[in-house]
Amino acid sequence: MPPEIELLSDLERVDAGVEAAWRSLAEARGNAFVTPEWFRAWSAHYGADAQPAVIVASDPGSPPAGVLPLARQGGTLRFAGANLGDSFEAAGAPVAAALPAGWRTLVLDNVEAGSSWVRELLAAQPRRVAATTMRRAALPRAALPDSFDEFLAARSRNFRSQVRRKTRALENDHGARFRRTERPDQLAADLEAFFRLHEARWDARGGSSARGERVRAFHLDFASAALERGWLRLWLLEVDGHAVAAWYGWRLGAVYSYYQAGFDPEWSDRSVGLVLLAHTFRAAIEEGAGVYDLLLGDEAYKGRFADSERQVETLVVTPALHPRRVAVALEAGARRAAGRLPPERRAQLRAAAGGLLDRLPTGRAR
Repeated sequence: MPPEIELLSDLERVDAGVEAAWRSLAEARGNAFVTPEWFRAWSAHYGADAQPAVIVASDPGSPPAGVLPLARQGGTLRFAGANLGDSFEAAGAPVAAALPAGWRTLVLDNVEAGSSWVRELLAAQPRRVAATTMRRAALPRAALPDSFDEFLAARSRNFRSQVRRKTRALENDHGARFRRTERPDQLAADLEAFFRLHEARWDARGGSSARGERVRAFHLDFASAALERGWLRLWLLEVDGHAVAAWYGWRLGAVYSYYQAGFDPEWSDRSVGLVLLAHTFRAAIEEGAGVYDLLLGDEAYKGRFADSERQVETLVVTPALHPRRVAVALEAGARRAAGRLPPERRAQLRAAAGGLLDRLPTGRAR
């Protein structure tokens, strides 16, 4: 029998059993960005003009087997929290269902390139649709061995030496210690330390993506829920009782994910960011995680830890004969043209465009 399809348009009326199954499917994927906790935190702080459009597929008489956690703003459907997240997908089994009536644009942010579930979803639409690739990116990751020594042995001699030597120096000279947030009464202060260090790291590079009251309130809500679920991994590197580096991420299922980090520039000569990142790899291995996901970002330091990468793409889907398809094609062409410009010229164009780019269907305003 074909799966039963349900559209959830009111989070306050979602059955507890359905939400628990949704959570379990996301945990099995190792993807925090498609959990109900991520959806609820986004809805509370960014969803004032949005309506949930969560599509749930179930075999008759069984718990949900697949969940597509979308939100609707006007005629646009998009993953909830896509402006803040790095990788999206259907939680659980593919959800090949007709989209809610009246949609004009479906934005699939950072879905794995060539995903079969995307093809099945698009094929299930009652009218012909067209998908345009708006951008592509790589998410570095590493398979985790049985021990940290084995992990280091697979890296260069220089890398091994740096990690060991710099860690020993911080511990011996400054009494450095690594501390993970484990109690609710620690969370607000530890997250504030993370925000401070993240801003310090990025102030000289164009500003932090965690700046602003709304994004901070979102992360406090999500981190609180993640702590309660046992997912949160918020690590601080402290010297003389003072945090000089912070790492914010989570563990779901077998996947340990690095979302953001920060450090005090005055300690950059001691490589505190590198030392803390290496420690989180050690912690992930000791916990028994199988994969360490470094998520979005092509920074060179990630390449020193990673041994593979996932290719993701952002697709914009429209009805094949709808006028919006032309606008989407023009936006895609403009992005490709801008991508060929030097970085400083791209920055000038973005500044000149003001908030226009953030109002486009694929904008990532925080």
